[in-house]
Amino acid sequence: MFFKDKWLSDQIGKSVYQLKVNDLSEEVFSNDWRNFRIDHTEDNYLVFSKIRTNSVNIWQCLEKANFKLIDTNVIFELNVNKLFEKQQHNDIEICLAKKKHQQALEKIARDNFNYSRFHLDSRINNDIANQIKQNWVKSYFFGKRGDEMLVALLHNKPVGFLQLIIKEKTILIDLICVDKIAQGRGVASSMIQFASTNIKRSSIIVGTQIGNLPSINLYQKLGFVLTRSDYVFHYHS
Repeated sequence: MFFKDKWLSDQIGKSVYQLKVNDLSEEVFSNDWRNFRIDHTEDNYLVFSKIRTNSVNIWQCLEKANFKLIDTNVIFELNVNKLFEKQQHNDIEICLAKKKHQQALEKIARDNFNYSRFHLDSRINNDIANQIKQNWVKSYFFGKRGDEMLVALLHNKPVGFLQLIIKEKTILIDLICVDKIAQGRGVASSMIQFASTNIKRSSIIVGTQIGNLPSINLYQKLGFVLTRSDYVFHYHS
């Protein structure tokens, strides 16, 4: 049930475990949770779990165990044939990210996220939450996360990026961000349009936080359809 996330552990500075649970009895969960805590009595750790919002029995078990609800994640999917095209501004250029863009894209990632579960968790320092997003981008340039990255240029300056995981039939948006100075100019929709046109897959999947209304509005305007919702719980020792 408990799987150590080494990458997040390195970012946060303490052991991080993902709790993967299916539908189970309260007794089984309680026993496994008690044994985990006994085995890690001396450790400083974070346990996180993502469960479907209709998994009532599981989220009740987590709440009784003092896990805190941090976020509700909503998943959208788009059939690329139903993408509502948005007119791209003439001063915005979309291209594949290159090594020369890395420093600028890391800064965009560090400075422009507010809704992630790391930023929403009061037990995680905001500087650490920003660093996680920066290192997420850095991981792409080291070949450790993501299959492609698109960059949006405004007057030849990077103002946004789209980090992608490409599956056999789908494109998964792993991370998307637009610099505050360029928001409202159609940057995000232009990057998604570029991905759908140039990476031939049948659908695009993206997740975001339920409180991130600007992103939700964008995806719905582009034709994305809500397909799933998950609760994200954190427990800090």
